[in-house]
Amino acid sequence: MPFIGIKGQTYMNTGTHEAPVWNRCRFLRDVTLEITSAEAAVKNKGSIFVKYLDGLIDVPLDIEGDWEPGNTVFNAMQEAFWSKEPLEFMFLDGGIKKVGAQGLRGGFMVTKFGRSEPLEDVMSLSASLRLHADHDVEPDLGCGRRRRQNRDRRRVRR
Repeated sequence: MPFIGIKGQTYMNTGTHEAPVWNRCRFLRDVTLEITSAEAAVKNKGSIFVKYLDGLIDVPLDIEGDWEPGNTVFNAMQEAFWSKEPLEFMFLDGGIKKVGAQGLRGGFMVTKFGRSEPLEDVMSLSASLRLHADHDVEPDLGCGRRRRQNRDRRRVRR
């Protein structure tokens, strides 16, 4: 069944990673999550074909929303841009309490925090988020069930 964009939800953590307090980013209009994997070409004399190996995964996020100074998440993003401090976000294809919701959770830096001032429309925010070097992305394939199962298996093996 296809998902409509309005069902996707973005949350920012104002707690700690271990004890998160998720705040829904209600002022956002559009979120573009473009997950890409780099590739390395493998060329040798043993084949007439170019083959590829998977490389690093990039998780750039571009968001647009209403210009809302005073909003908790908006203010945190603006402060994070100027202070160069990361923020923890979670991007889901449904609500945080929806069973089976999928998405990403990770620490991101705000690399762009711009404003548009159209003559006949509301002011809007245009921001870019990039994965912070001190954080990792946690893919959540169905509200964390798969990730937790893999972690449990690793603990048993040790």
